[in-house]
Amino acid sequence: MVVFDIKTFLIVNIFFGIQASSTPYRIYDMVAEGVCKTRRILLFDNILTQSDPIHLSNPERGAIFRQTWNASSFKKFSDCKFYLQAPPRMGLYLTISKAHLRKNSRGHCIDNIVVKKSNDKKYTFCDAMEDDDELRVYTDNRGWMRVTVILDTTLALKTLDDTIEVQFIATVKRDCDNLEGYARCEDDEDGSCISKDFFEDGFVNCPECVDEKGCVKDSEQVQILNPSNVLLSAIISLLATMFLFGGCLWCLYRYRHCIGNCNSNSAMARNNQNSLTVSADQIQVELQSSANDVHPSAPPAEDKDLPPSYDSLFPVVNSGRNSPQP
Repeated sequence: MVVFDIKTFLIVNIFFGIQASSTPYRIYDMVAEGVCKTRRILLFDNILTQSDPIHLSNPERGAIFRQTWNASSFKKFSDCKFYLQAPPRMGLYLTISKAHLRKNSRGHCIDNIVVKKSNDKKYTFCDAMEDDDELRVYTDNRGWMRVTVILDTTLALKTLDDTIEVQFIATVKRDCDNLEGYARCEDDEDGSCISKDFFEDGFVNCPECVDEKGCVKDSEQVQILNPSNVLLSAIISLLATMFLFGGCLWCLYRYRHCIGNCNSNSAMARNNQNSLTVSADQIQVELQSSANDVHPSAPPAEDKDLPPSYDSLFPVVNSGRNSPQP
């Protein structure tokens, strides 16, 4: 009985081992493979997390990058960044099949994903999806992409059962000239052929879900609220303000003599202006006073001198008793 159980166990393992080896994908657990670096100083993460690109040398074999964090494990890691490189003269398809990230009450992203293509265009978004139906597919004809998962480790998950989950599928595409075992992802694109092993395998590799029975529309892009960007912007603003303030102080110190002369000249100009104003006022007052002092040249009629009266010149003598006799 024990021997039978051992044989059954070995047969099952061999069967699933064959199944796993025949899959057209190389599975990358992002933490176990070292894609997600341990948390360091925030300002130096973009420099210290640089790594060699992951070469997808076999166009018939894709890659799946996946990771799930719980309430305690995600605090140990900062940005999860990896580079994808296709063989020469081949391109890439990148599918974001899972993105269980967080948003705040305003709909702004707390965690986000940044996809950068070879033309330096960046696509930043987040999704807090309740199912796995929504996805995004990006393409690059030069065969180079960079994927970054930015986690806000300062904010804890709401409950201990909450998780953060991401999954990416990378597929090499090539020209379709007389290739057996390949099929087009895009009808109007010559360099869009992928291996037929990727068709109807349960993973979307092509835009518009050509390789599968169908998929839904792209998930909605929302505004990103990343604390690292906010902190970096605040530091840059502070440095710019300090530089501008220091430049103003230097200019004031450098041209302090000119400022004194300018002040004295301004004071003299104000004094001259005030003196001119006072002189004008004085002239106006003098004119008004002169106008008030003017009198008519002829006195009034009642004030004229009259000639003496006749009685005063020739008084009359009364004849009486006491008057002298001639």
